[in-house]
Amino acid sequence: MPVGFRTLFSLALCAAAAGAALAHVAIDAVGDFALANDSYDHVAHSSRGLVSGVALFLAVLLAARGLRICCEIAAFNRSRIFASVRRLPEALGFAAAAVAGSVTLVPAMEWLDGRLAGAPVLALNEAFGGSILLGVITTIVCATAVAFFIYSVACWLISHRDSIVTIIVTLLRRIANGVRASVYTLTSRGFTPRRRRAPNALRLCKRGPPALLFA
Repeated sequence: MPVGFRTLFSLALCAAAAGAALAHVAIDAVGDFALANDSYDHVAHSSRGLVSGVALFLAVLLAARGLRICCEIAAFNRSRIFASVRRLPEALGFAAAAVAGSVTLVPAMEWLDGRLAGAPVLALNEAFGGSILLGVITTIVCATAVAFFIYSVACWLISHRDSIVTIIVTLLRRIANGVRASVYTLTSRGFTPRRRRAPNALRLCKRGPPALLFA
């Protein structure tokens, strides 16, 4: 069963945001050793938390939507569930979209950091840490790794969606069955529970005369 376009687009946005945040950190770390003048130094990088939060929000939103779709498939279309097939062109297109988004987000993040710090970014090489080549290569590597990781996790979840739904239904059934019925409900069903008497109750109760006495 192939992944829908809306799901792939949302996953690509999530991968682009996560890859851009990772690339921004990697460029800052690599630039300290590879560049004589790292433009990322002495600037507060508030955009990293913002972009990471967007990626996390998209991931949670996709997880909730995927769980809902998974339950709908299991409930209404269980006999038509097919195993997920990984397609190389689809994976490459997904990675390319994520890389393009990350390459666009990284300079935008630095521009936002510069505006918040009162030192606007005026050149493109400054937006990539001081070197366009180093910044673009680092961004491509980080975004590609994040994109393939997210795509692999998504394919694994889709291929095991039937098992995941079965586990969730089993857990919910155990929770529902764990609630004990009241005495009135059991009595209406023709079942009367026998309660064990406490030792002090047996000691305080009075015994009647034997039945043979009145025979």
